[in-house]
Amino acid sequence: MADAIKAFPVTLPGLSAPHILEGCGHWVQQERPEEVNRLLLDWLRVLPAPVGAP
Repeated sequence: MADAIKAFPVTLPGLSAPHILEGCGHWVQQERPEEVNRLLLDWLRVLPAPVGAP
């Protein structure tokens, strides 16, 4: 898995930041909903505003 993560800049050029939740399985949003929601909301806050938005 470490090789795949190192390749992220090439394989996922639009990725802003990877987050690995230790001890979590495949269904991350169900196993750790609070942490996933916090990460998503943090990411949404830094996105540029859409053109024409107030």
